[in-house]
Amino acid sequence: MLKFFLLSLLISFFILTALFGQDITVIKVNFLYGSKPDRHYKNKEIKYFGGLHGGHVSIGIDTTVVGFGRYNGFHIFSHKHNMKGIFKIESINCFMQDTVYCKYTTFQIALKDSQYYKLKTVINNYLYTKTPYDYAFFGMRCASAAYDILSQIGIFEIKSRWGNILSNFYPKLLRKKMFTLSEQNNYIVTKQPGRISRKWEND
Repeated sequence: MLKFFLLSLLISFFILTALFGQDITVIKVNFLYGSKPDRHYKNKEIKYFGGLHGGHVSIGIDTTVVGFGRYNGFHIFSHKHNMKGIFKIESINCFMQDTVYCKYTTFQIALKDSQYYKLKTVINNYLYTKTPYDYAFFGMRCASAAYDILSQIGIFEIKSRWGNILSNFYPKLLRKKMFTLSEQNNYIVTKQPGRISRKWEND
């Protein structure tokens, strides 16, 4: 009986060590849905870039939200000079206030320490060193930029630049991949309905 008790304690110790040996940080991948003014509110709502196939993707880490966007216009094809792309950062509080009436789906992903520190390094380089790519209609935009970052920490496979662009041409394509991953990995998924004055993209 004593041997069985000691064996149970030993097994419990190894299980707890496996579960809590590494700290876990949760990040959020936020998807704003594409939209256009509802026909009854055309005088009150404005058109957004991309319409129903638009939207935005951002990554929440710690108390901030980071996303790739355009700055002072955009290019049709990417340029090496006079680039229009920029990574933007805002506090989680500002993000929540700005998006309270927008349609969103958010995926929560638990990261190991190594993934978290790699993510911090990549984001800091992109924010404060040099924007790695131009913002172009036929080029890198928010969905492909988010895929780029997530692939560097092992959430997705790494693709070539054009492989990434074509497979994540607009946010819905990346969102579908995230729904598949969430089913496989039991991610927590939260949804927020948008205001009725806009017609929102469906999944």
